[in-house]
Amino acid sequence: MSYWIAPLFINLLSIPLYLVIILYNIVCMLLITLVIASITLIERKVLSLIQRRVGPHYVGYRGRLQYIADALKLFIKGVIIPEGSNKFWFVTIPSMAGAVCYTFWMNSMWGPSVSIFEIEYNMVYATLLSILFSYCIMLTGYFSKSKYAFMASIRCAVLMLNIEIFLGLLVINLVFITESFCFSVFVIYQEIIWLIFIFIGVSGLIFITFLLETNRAPFDLAEAESELVTGYSVEYGGFYFALYYLGEYFHLFFFSMVLSIVLFGGWELPNFIYYFIINDFFLI
Repeated sequence: MSYWIAPLFINLLSIPLYLVIILYNIVCMLLITLVIASITLIERKVLSLIQRRVGPHYVGYRGRLQYIADALKLFIKGVIIPEGSNKFWFVTIPSMAGAVCYTFWMNSMWGPSVSIFEIEYNMVYATLLSILFSYCIMLTGYFSKSKYAFMASIRCAVLMLNIEIFLGLLVINLVFITESFCFSVFVIYQEIIWLIFIFIGVSGLIFITFLLETNRAPFDLAEAESELVTGYSVEYGGFYFALYYLGEYFHLFFFSMVLSIVLFGGWELPNFIYYFIINDFFLI
């Protein structure tokens, strides 16, 4: 009987490993979603201070639970599908956009060899996912069969094409220095000094381009609320709108991580800071 008991025992031992991997990914996604939900509240608070408005103030202590109320409102609301739209793709495209945004975090690195998947060409993978998310936005306006959404999708297509080309030309300067597309190599090359001190002008352009890429104020040109009635997502509401709304913040949070790794040395402080601290705060 031992000839079939041994393989069965080995299979039983391998099951918990797969469960641990699945649970690890689920916990990472839930934590990232919770962090991004809190970032929406922080952004609204900051914008209200800049524009001299009250902002979220009533739900919870000084509006601290406003993002939970917004999530419940969006997920409880019913879904309305326009009569003239392509119903299959109208429902599918937001789910694809949400899946692409969660896929961003397979490319993330939290420390030395601390990542969900080991990817060698991190910058290329991030660029491809960003382009794929832009395609989802463009197709949203097309399959809605609405003139406002279609105009916004065309505008977004032209904008994203220009941004991706310009962003690639900027990032390639950093790639020439490190001779690699891997995030770990970027961190290793910044052990002495961060690249932001070397590429000050390029870093400013990369930061502005990332704001354009992620549709953040004051560069939220893809939505253009005043001209195109919330842009490409005008026909969406409830759960499907929440997927796009969450996707934009996933995009923003991921590119913030990319900036911290590519320009600010990731999880390593530059060596001159260590020397500065060790030698009683005198640079030698």
